[in-house]
Amino acid sequence: MTFEEIYNTMRKYFEKNIKKKNLKEFGQGIYSYEFDVTGEGEGRFYLEVKDGVLAIQPFDYKNALCSFTVDAGNLKRIITRKLSPTEAYSTGRLTIHGDVSAAFRLADALGV
Repeated sequence: MTFEEIYNTMRKYFEKNIKKKNLKEFGQGIYSYEFDVTGEGEGRFYLEVKDGVLAIQPFDYKNALCSFTVDAGNLKRIITRKLSPTEAYSTGRLTIHGDVSAAFRLADALGV
């Protein structure tokens, strides 16, 4: 997979799975997440929830509340629900840097 394919897959995944109701539960303010995809199709993209509005862009996000590092294969397994984010994290296949509570907020919004 190329990075463009990974980014487009993730954009569609987040747009489909984070419902407007769940975005409102983030409350006011900015919640920012950077995804650092390693291995095949490596690259970075970010997801931002600002005052209940979702934005996803294929760029770095300086000073993200939370960043995730994961290889493309494990990322695909997570979004297809063949690997839980908790299992990926506990086995070292997904690393989280920054505000871990922000990571849980995102997981709650996705229902994972």
